[in-house]
Amino acid sequence: MIKSIKLTNWKTHEDTQINFQKGTNVIVGLMGAGKSSMMDAMSFALFGTFPSLEHRRYKAEDIIMNRPTKKSFAGVELELTIGDDTYTISRAINRSKKAEAKIEKNGQYLQTQSERVSEEIESLLKINYEVFSRAIYAEQNRLDYFLELRKGERKKQIDEMLGLDRFALAEENATSLANALKSYIQEDEKLLESADIKSMQERSEALHKEQIDERGKAEKLSAAAKGLHEELLRMKQEYQKIKEQVDAKTALSKDIASIEGRLSTLSSQLQKIKLPEKTGQELESEGSKVSEELKAVDKEIESLQVMEKEAIKKRSMVDAQLRQCILDAEKESSIKNEIGKSNLEEIKSSINSKSSEVKAAVSELADSRSRLAEAQKWLEELKKHESKCPICERSLTDELRQRLLEERNSLIKKLKEEISSNELKVKSVEKELSVLNSRFNEVNTLTAKLASYSGSSEKVKALRAEMTEAEARAAELEKALEEIKPRRDSLAEKSEKSRSDMEAVKRADSIKSEIESSKKVLEEANSRISKITATDKELEELRERYNSVNAEYAKTNAELKASSEASSKLQLQIEEIVKSIARLNEIEQKVSERRRISAEIIRFKNALIDTEAQLRTRLVSSINELLEQLWIGLYPYGDYSGIALRAYPDDYSLEAAVTIDGERTWVQVDGVSSGGERSIACLALRIAMSMVIVPNLKWLILDEPTHNLDAQGISKMIEVFSNSLPSIVEQIFVITHDEALKQVHNARIYEFSRDKSINEPTKIDTG
Repeated sequence: MIKSIKLTNWKTHEDTQINFQKGTNVIVGLMGAGKSSMMDAMSFALFGTFPSLEHRRYKAEDIIMNRPTKKSFAGVELELTIGDDTYTISRAINRSKKAEAKIEKNGQYLQTQSERVSEEIESLLKINYEVFSRAIYAEQNRLDYFLELRKGERKKQIDEMLGLDRFALAEENATSLANALKSYIQEDEKLLESADIKSMQERSEALHKEQIDERGKAEKLSAAAKGLHEELLRMKQEYQKIKEQVDAKTALSKDIASIEGRLSTLSSQLQKIKLPEKTGQELESEGSKVSEELKAVDKEIESLQVMEKEAIKKRSMVDAQLRQCILDAEKESSIKNEIGKSNLEEIKSSINSKSSEVKAAVSELADSRSRLAEAQKWLEELKKHESKCPICERSLTDELRQRLLEERNSLIKKLKEEISSNELKVKSVEKELSVLNSRFNEVNTLTAKLASYSGSSEKVKALRAEMTEAEARAAELEKALEEIKPRRDSLAEKSEKSRSDMEAVKRADSIKSEIESSKKVLEEANSRISKITATDKELEELRERYNSVNAEYAKTNAELKASSEASSKLQLQIEEIVKSIARLNEIEQKVSERRRISAEIIRFKNALIDTEAQLRTRLVSSINELLEQLWIGLYPYGDYSGIALRAYPDDYSLEAAVTIDGERTWVQVDGVSSGGERSIACLALRIAMSMVIVPNLKWLILDEPTHNLDAQGISKMIEVFSNSLPSIVEQIFVITHDEALKQVHNARIYEFSRDKSINEPTKIDTG
């Protein structure tokens, strides 16, 4: 049972909470009040969609309230009970992100994804959205949905609702499978007829003998190749040994030539060096002394440079300050000239005086305007009263009335002139006051600036004296640096000469040492080369013998590879023949098995056909039993004594029973009935199908079921909703604009209202 539903920003529902009862629930309201949208929300809560959304008559964002204010989301919360358990389903649609959903059981979360929530609902209710929308939820003006379908489509959809489509699908699959098996059997039999297993076996034996001969040949070639390989290894070792000796002899010859060339070069370099008269020790002592003197001079120069840098920095700083003070002194003089003889107190006194004049002139102007308004009001009253005075109510002659009018007009004219004069006076004085205020602000600002430049002239004098002193100090340091530079250059020259002489002595000693060392290496190389006996000719003869044996080894390997490949090819041919024979044996077994399976499928198909026919007969009989009960209660006239759903090979037909020439005859409802009769018949069919297809649920949702019904038909429907239907259907939801349905006995009435002219949200009154 559905206990309640809550809608937030859902179409016209801003904040709607409805509690439902077991039995009949009637939702009444005018068009656009939000009745159908509440049923759409119920479908959406259960399955995440509803007919208008499913058929794309709505977009998801159209569900969210747009007027009178645009909302960012729409939500629905549905509470239902199944057995002793309470389930709460919540879904929300957002403009800026994906839809949200969750389901709770007795306050505990079950699922939180939209698809998983829908699957959980289908599992709990034992129905999906398709069955719900066709059997339980009769959309507005869609009660006769099944009568409007085409012949083949109607059978397909009713079979789907009754669950019979699975039999048809199974039958179709069985037929396809049987035909496929028949085709496979025919193909395999043709293959078996074309195959010669005996010839294949003889060919396999011949190939096997050929393979044995080829393997014997390969064994002999392998032994020969092994012997040649061992001979090659021995020759390679001998060749390597001789080659190492020849390479060593060649390398030693090159080394000897290189050493002799180096000795010649070193002797030439030694002769070119000009050695000083002093010894190395004397040169080192003299160089050390000059280096110490040079370091002392460099330190003195560095100290003078630091002091010069500081003096230049101070001179720059004093210069910048002096320039700024000169500018400040010029600004101070300029501001004094700009202020002139102006006095702030005198200007302030003039401002106060002019302000008083403005106030007096404004007061006079207000008084004149008040008197003018009073005179104009009196004049208007005098014009309205021709025989009496509007103030004292005394009688007026024409002459007196005319004189009073002239006096009042004269007064009004005088007051207007006075007002005009006062307005000019106010503007003039306000202009003078504005000029005084501007001058006051200007002098006040200049006075404040003048204070910041005070004493600039005295600072200029002090900074000029400081600048003279800084320039003198910088010049003094610059002169000291120039005087010390010649002494530093002389010491640097002596130091460089001492260093050059020392390098010449060291270079000569180094060359002499290298000459002695090279002579020893040359002597050792000559001794080693005399002991090597191997020659290039001996090495070349061994290389030729190695190449000859290697060529024979390569030829033997090629023959061995060819023999092995031939043996492998023979093996592949033998294996392929064996596989083909095995495959043919498998095909024979497969043909036999497929014949057996094909026979079983045909028996299964016949059983499906019989079961489908029996089940259709039982389901249609159950529907017709309910139709017979419902028709008596719903139909108010006697021309159709009953209705029934008839099943034909290619269609279903809803038929009504009529009496013609004393005999009861069945005719199609959509062929003979009026709109109202058709609606009642379709309503009965909906209820019956719902109870048969979903016996565990026993819900029914009807949107505008009184469409096309006359007063008597509506009366019978009220009687059915009050008495017989609640005993069959556990919970009924009726959406209607027909006030007559408020008369349904024991029903809970929900009146929906909404002022559409101001985009008012839906309001609900529960009866």
